[in-house]
Amino acid sequence: MEKLRFKVIATDPLYERMLRLELLRMGHTEAEENSRDYQLLCAEGMCELPPLRRLKAAIFIDCGLLSAAMPEQVKLLILGKPFSLREFRDFVTYVYEHEDEKVYEENQLVISPEDMTVSFGGNVVKLTPREFALLDYLHARPGETISRAELLENLWRDAKARDTNVVDVYVRFLRAKLDEPLGLRLIRAVRGEGYVYAYERVHGAAIQAEA
Repeated sequence: MEKLRFKVIATDPLYERMLRLELLRMGHTEAEENSRDYQLLCAEGMCELPPLRRLKAAIFIDCGLLSAAMPEQVKLLILGKPFSLREFRDFVTYVYEHEDEKVYEENQLVISPEDMTVSFGGNVVKLTPREFALLDYLHARPGETISRAELLENLWRDAKARDTNVVDVYVRFLRAKLDEPLGLRLIRAVRGEGYVYAYERVHGAAIQAEA
């Protein structure tokens, strides 16, 4: 099982270093500075929250009401100072051991990695592994335009695919499967740059089914 990717934010540099080193010592991986792709947030003090889309769990240390901003499905550990490193480690270990159970939910849209399905308004769409990987990659960085070159490099290892329009083809596959059946638009093209995940409801079968 791949180790958790984590992000640490803290008002106290000493706490930031301690928390980072503890998580690294446990074998987990720190997310890159501007990355939105991480499962664990560890925050100390009243810090500004980073994007929370892929978050699995959060540890708050003397953060007051900051936890009120967390989505319901995120597992929380609230600690005061001083705190028990054993409790800290046990919580992180629990989250890591249950990482494969992740299901992403947003505005009644459910994306399930386990069976590679997307559901909304009572409708369920099954995706192929490649289709799901493309949707999942875009969904991990909402609102950010991701170039075709990056998608090719990370999702298509075959060098023969580099000079083809395979990304555009698979985006069309996803749109055909998701847009009309679910009554949503999830992937938008940015001319000359790439694609962006942007949740948008439109009139369609899924919305009519809700009524």
